[in-house]
Amino acid sequence: MSKAIRTILAALLAAIIAFPFLYGFSTSFFSVVDFTDSQARFLPSAISLRNYALALSHRHFPRYVLNSTITSVMLSLLRLAVSIPAAFALTHLRFRGQRLIAGIIMATLFIPSDVLLYENYSTIASMGLLDSYMGIILPSIFSGASVLMLYGAFLAGDRDVYDAARIDGAGDLRYMWQILTPLYSPFDAAILIQSFISSFNSYLWPLIVTNRDRMRTVQIGLTMLGFAEEGEKGAQFAAAMIVTIPFLALLAAGRNMIMKALVDTKED
Repeated sequence: MSKAIRTILAALLAAIIAFPFLYGFSTSFFSVVDFTDSQARFLPSAISLRNYALALSHRHFPRYVLNSTITSVMLSLLRLAVSIPAAFALTHLRFRGQRLIAGIIMATLFIPSDVLLYENYSTIASMGLLDSYMGIILPSIFSGASVLMLYGAFLAGDRDVYDAARIDGAGDLRYMWQILTPLYSPFDAAILIQSFISSFNSYLWPLIVTNRDRMRTVQIGLTMLGFAEEGEKGAQFAAAMIVTIPFLALLAAGRNMIMKALVDTKED
């Protein structure tokens, strides 16, 4: 009985979480008449791809998606490339002030990002990086949460592996990228996925540091397409659904990556 109750509760929670997406997907097929109907509806009166064709035909929309994809991929890879050496240094090396540095990194988690907007903007502007990909991603490359996630994982690992690698002649860089990174690949995948999603969904910072339409990201672009003002609400929903495609692809790839790594770790 308890198993059946848990299954029902899980199904209800899944339905509640999935409902906004399913409703948005359904409304992306709505016609203008469906939106103005006196009675609320969940399904469109007729299936048509007109809204998707209209969204894709907007001259700036493909560029918005491309900008968000490029910045999200760059940020994910650079954040991982910074987090791994930082966590490695805090867990495998011995130097004065090690715990203090770890405490300072933890303290950064309690600093609201909005507090740093002016300082970050001034720095990016002084470096001449406004309206550039690096200007969008540079302030977010370092993540205290990502470093601490790997810090906890590395700290709980077996240091004998590091000692054995050093005896075999492996340097720190080789150990990090050929042994440590594959060994903790589920954590690496989690950081990549979280970084990609947070960057792709970012709105305020890209809005501040970009002025040209060609450099706008998709979250800003969705508010600038003008479909809602033209009465084409279905096209607005269709554009939002197109934006979710990278997330679905990342979810499928990331799930398989994490599950494979966990199975390999268990077998070892």
